[in-house]
Amino acid sequence: MTKKIYRTFFLIILLLLSLTSCQSQKNEASKDLTGIPVDISKTESVSIYYGSICYSFYDENKETISNVADLLRGFSLKEVPDGTLDSTTTYQIYFSNSKGQTGAVNVDEKGMFYLPDTKKYYQVDEGTFHLEELKKIYQDSMNAGGFDKSQCLIQ
Repeated sequence: MTKKIYRTFFLIILLLLSLTSCQSQKNEASKDLTGIPVDISKTESVSIYYGSICYSFYDENKETISNVADLLRGFSLKEVPDGTLDSTTTYQIYFSNSKGQTGAVNVDEKGMFYLPDTKKYYQVDEGTFHLEELKKIYQDSMNAGGFDKSQCLIQ
């Protein structure tokens, strides 16, 4: 009877260890999908520009800053040495505080990224960048301000 209890206990321990191991591997895989980290604790505002001449979005609301920064997570990037941006469909996103810029990202509607800090081009390698959410944040702000959309390239 005692042997049976020890065996059962041993099997439960093995099962728990194997589940913990699987969970650790899953966490390590998600670490690769950090995207573009933005330190929102040091950020006081976010600005978004679209194309070469258009409405400029600016917000100091912490929730908005967090929402935009969250869009830059959940994917991994691979470098594209000969990459280029389509300037007519590029979103330029700037995070800043009273001391200056805390982060900058440019991304066009084809999913090409340019990071001014590294001066390199990237594309999503794994995961998903939610461009439609960025576009929605930008357009909702534009419409809330009563901006005349006919003055802008984005429709």
